[in-house]
Amino acid sequence: MKLRKKLALLIGIFELSLVFLTSGCKTPPAPPEVEQALLQEQALWGAGGSIYAPGEFQRYEHDLAEARKVLKQEELKIGLFRNYDRVRDNFRQVLQEGERIDSLIKSKKAALSQVIESRRESLHTKYETLDKLSLQINQRSFSRNHLSQADILFKEVDRLLAGSKYDEAKNRLDKIANLLDQAESVLRQQLKRYMDQAQITEWRRLAERAIEKSKASGQTVILICKLERTLTVYRAGQPVKTYEVGLGFNGLNDKLHAGDDATPEGNYQVTKKIGASKYDKGLLINYPNEEDIKKFNEAKKMGYITSATRIGGLIEIHGGGKDGLTKGCIALDDREMDELFKMIQPGTPVTIVGTTDPNNKIIGILKTV
Repeated sequence: MKLRKKLALLIGIFELSLVFLTSGCKTPPAPPEVEQALLQEQALWGAGGSIYAPGEFQRYEHDLAEARKVLKQEELKIGLFRNYDRVRDNFRQVLQEGERIDSLIKSKKAALSQVIESRRESLHTKYETLDKLSLQINQRSFSRNHLSQADILFKEVDRLLAGSKYDEAKNRLDKIANLLDQAESVLRQQLKRYMDQAQITEWRRLAERAIEKSKASGQTVILICKLERTLTVYRAGQPVKTYEVGLGFNGLNDKLHAGDDATPEGNYQVTKKIGASKYDKGLLINYPNEEDIKKFNEAKKMGYITSATRIGGLIEIHGGGKDGLTKGCIALDDREMDELFKMIQPGTPVTIVGTTDPNNKIIGILKTV
């Protein structure tokens, strides 16, 4: 009897051992939430969780670390005694927290993107205005260099925005803003005469005197407005014909010396008709006149130009095309130059001014910057 009891006990122990052994070979796997949390953490880090939601992401990392501790403790147990219910609950909570952080990151990125894109559009509007003005006036200056650099940076900003690299995009926009400010400063300095009402009033006086002279004497006079790029022929005080003209790179400046590519301003007269020249027909004017020589000598005396600098000359109204760039002359299309050539004789007065419009286009454009 006792032998049977012992045998039954041994059999029971053997069967129980088999249960333990077989259970150890079939350890339940960790919940899928563990792997999901790993992927979520990587995604949140890559999306910039530490940047766009630093406090929330720090708590997330802490809670994830705690959930992993519970997982590690559970995995130290023999497979039969492992229970992943608590582990699953912890990781589910972490995943829910991660989803909230992901929504927060997306929301903050969208808001930041809108702010940066708005600033980009504002700066690009300013860029287009300055670029248009710079091209219209054909002034040789650093403003073109600044604007070219800004154009390159705008392309970089677009690339960075597409990659959600907002801090780098903001940095580029700061550089663009600085370049545009420099370009605007250069242009305003170059064009300040065209925004100076006292200077414009003086130019208008010159133009009005020329027209009055034509009216009083009945003679033909030429009036050139550099900013408007027009040459108007007056006879007996009435406009007979107006032509579009071209100037040089620095045509809006008042000529001071040889090589400055500026177009002179003041009262001149045609001294010679040139029937055939490098630029089709031409009308030579008497630059430099006494006023030009006086300004030139004063500039030398003040040290604005070197003692070796020459005053220059050979300023013409000539053909060659109004879209060409001159060295200070006034250019017309050949067909129109032929027409003008027939109307004008040596001795014809020529008055050259910057502008006569107190609300000229430069003032209008720069008011929008």
